[in-house]
Amino acid sequence: MKGTATAIDSLLDLSARIGRNPLLVQASSGNTSLKVDGTLWIKASGKWLAYADREEILVPVDVSECLECLRNSRALPARTNLRPSIETFMHAILPQRVVVHVHSVNTIAWAVRSDATSQLSERLNGLRWQWIPYTLSGMPLAREIQSASSNQPGTDIFILGNHGLVVCGEDCDSAESLLFEVERRLAIRPRAAADAKPGVLEQVARQSHWRLPNADVLHTLGADVISRRIVDRGVLYPCQAIFLGAALPQFASSKGLSEIDGASPVVVVAGSGVLTNENITAAEWAMLNGFAEVVRRIETSAPIRYLTDQEVNSVLGADGHHYRMSAENQARRA
Repeated sequence: MKGTATAIDSLLDLSARIGRNPLLVQASSGNTSLKVDGTLWIKASGKWLAYADREEILVPVDVSECLECLRNSRALPARTNLRPSIETFMHAILPQRVVVHVHSVNTIAWAVRSDATSQLSERLNGLRWQWIPYTLSGMPLAREIQSASSNQPGTDIFILGNHGLVVCGEDCDSAESLLFEVERRLAIRPRAAADAKPGVLEQVARQSHWRLPNADVLHTLGADVISRRIVDRGVLYPCQAIFLGAALPQFASSKGLSEIDGASPVVVVAGSGVLTNENITAAEWAMLNGFAEVVRRIETSAPIRYLTDQEVNSVLGADGHHYRMSAENQARRA
C-alpha cells in the first residue's frame, strides 16, 4: 500500500508541474495516469492538472472493466462524484504504467500540418514514435492507438494529429524525461508578437463590454497578417472549437461590433489586435493564450490540415459541452 501511495504522489507531483506549464497544458486539457495492481488512476474530466497537489483530481478505474467496456462499446460506470477523463480508454489500452497526454503548443503546431509525418520523422528520428491521424477523443481514439500499439509494440510516443502528444513510461521520471526530450526536438521559435494598435482598441472598448487585454501574444491574432490568415481559414484542433467557438469573430471597425456574439470570449480587430469579453472565464483565457502560442509557431508557408465541418460538429457535441462546463466549474472553485 505504501508503494502505491508513493507512486500516486509521484504522479500528482508530475501532474502539477506540467499542468503549470502553459506551453504544455491549458486549463483542464491534458491528462495523466498510473496503473497499479489492476487499477488505473486517471485524471478526472474537467480537472486542472495544475491543481494536482492541492485537491483531489484522480479517479480509480478497474483496468479489466475498462477494457471490457471498450470491447463492447459501453460507457464506463460512474462510481464516484468525479467522472473519468474522456481519454480513460486510451490510457487503459497502453501497456506502460505511466501515461502522460499534453496539449503541447509545439507539438500541435506540427500536428496541424498536412506534411506532419515527414516533418516529424526528421525531428523524432531514433525515438519509438507513431503518428495517429486525427480521431475523435474517447473510444475512437483509444481504438486507433490500440491498433497502432499492437502493430508496433514498444512505442512510447504518439503524436496525435490536430490534437497533441502522448508519452509513456514505466515510472514518472522516465515519462517526464521522454516528454521533455520530445519537447526539445519539436521546439519552434515563435514569430515575434506583433505590435497592437491600442488607440483603436481602446476606442472600441469604451463603447462596449469588450476589454483590452494586457497580453502582447494575444494581439498577434489580430495584428499579425500571417496569424490572422491562419485563424481565418478554420479550426486547428478540438479545444479551439470547444472554448473559443468554431470561428473567431472579427470586425474591421466599431460599426460591426453590434453584430458580434456577446458570449464570445474574444473578438479580432483586423490589423489592430484583439479584445476579450469582460466575462471571459479562466478556462477560456488559458485556452486563448495557448491558441495564440500555437498559431505563432506555424510557419508562414506551412500546409495546414484544418478540422472538417463534420469533425468540428462532433467535437461540439454533448461530450465537448460537458468538458467545457467541468473545466470552468473547476476554475471557479480553485
